[in-house]
Parts: sequence; C-alpha cells; structure tokens
Amino acid sequence: MPVILPVTGPYTAKDQRKANAANKFIGRGSARSSTNAYAIAFGAAANCGEYTRDDVVFVSAEGARSGRLDPDFDELKRACDANARFITDDAANRSRAYNVGERQVSEFLRSQGYRESRPCIWSKP
Repeated sequence: MPVILPVTGPYTAKDQRKANAANKFIGRGSARSSTNAYAIAFGAAANCGEYTRDDVVFVSAEGARSGRLDPDFDELKRACDANARFITDDAANRSRAYNVGERQVSEFLRSQGYRESRPCIWSKP
C-alpha cells in the first residue's frame, strides 16, 4: 500500500505520484518543510540507511527557504552504493528557481554515475 503524503502545498500531487512508485524515501528538511513532512509519512522507510538494488527511492530536497537544510548526501551515497533507483523531480520542476535542493540532488546523482533514464527516474546504465 502506498504512503499517503500530507498535503503541504500545490506540488503535493506530483510528489504523491513519486511516493506511489517508491518503497523508500530519502529527504532531510527543516521542521516546516514538505520534505520533513514526507519523511514522517514514510516512517521507518525514510532515511533508513539500508538499500538494495531492488529499492526505488523517492528523494525530496528542500527548496530556497530560510533555514533550509542541504540534502543528506551520506544517505544518498549509501543508496547509490547499493545501485538503488531514484525518483526525483523532473527537469522542468528542478529548474524552478526555488528548487535549489533538487538541483543539488541531480548533480550528486550524476557524480555517482547515475543518469535520468526517463523523466524523474535515475539509474545506473
């Protein structure tokens, strides 16, 4: 059964589609952020520290807000080392000025040898 995300704003619907396709979640956000709310919704499957190649990990990163937290690159690296697949924002949403964290995530995934095989889906070739 998919995780039901709390409605935090106009982008929850797109995030819910990502959550529906994922079995794990990586995201670190300040207390009032959607990222933090999503981590709470995913419970034990959020930032769990253990990943396999069969995992599909929904990644959320905090945008340009006061008190924002950078993505948890150590947690992302653990999932990369396991060859997990990732679901992120697509290029159009990443390019919005606010989405600095989403751009950080995509740059990190590229540095780990990942590519966006189709919009939102990252895997190693």
